[in-house]
Amino acid sequence: MWLEDYSPEIESSEWQWQSAESSKESSEKYKESQKKAWAKVAKVSKDEKKAKKYDFLLAWFMVKIIVDKKYDFILESLFNSIHIWYPSNFVLWILSLINIEISNEIRSVSNKKMINFYYEITSEVIEFDDNHINAKIKNRINFWVEDIMDSVTLEYSHLQTEKIKELFRNDKSILLDYTSNIFTFFLKEINISVSKEKSDGISEFILWEVKKSIDKLEVEEI
Repeated sequence: MWLEDYSPEIESSEWQWQSAESSKESSEKYKESQKKAWAKVAKVSKDEKKAKKYDFLLAWFMVKIIVDKKYDFILESLFNSIHIWYPSNFVLWILSLINIEISNEIRSVSNKKMINFYYEITSEVIEFDDNHINAKIKNRINFWVEDIMDSVTLEYSHLQTEKIKELFRNDKSILLDYTSNIFTFFLKEINISVSKEKSDGISEFILWEVKKSIDKLEVEEI
């Protein structure tokens, strides 16, 4: 195209047509970007509401256990897990093994039968044997594992799930210590002793199963 071919009428009409098309395209892109932005805001807001609910529940229970000396055994590992930002719901449901109220809170969410654990404590200390476990104790532990699984797969927060994944990748030693201490404390309360090695082994198996459940979740990017 040469300068002498220039025609104001032609150029003007072409420019107006292209301008209109460009404006329409920009408008559509803007609407789409706005829609995505609001979707992200809504998802983050929903995640925050879930987090707050469990934050309050965890805070409520912590007030109860801090003043009770019998829980001193688990406090350090509990605080360490909170300190490195494991989500409240996850910390709470691991803690649920030693508190029926917490267990029943999550079971109400998943529409499962409430727990009413009763075990007749023996006068002598019994050594924990994972090959021969009392049926009531076995059921209680199985419910506990089930509750932990549900805590990360039912009504899960996208942000919290990503956080758990990140912590699992970087270092799960603090979480393992916390889970193992909860397990040991539960057995100690019913006059059953368990070795550190055995408690760690069972806890590691549970956390590995939890990790597999988390990895299967379809977590949308926010």
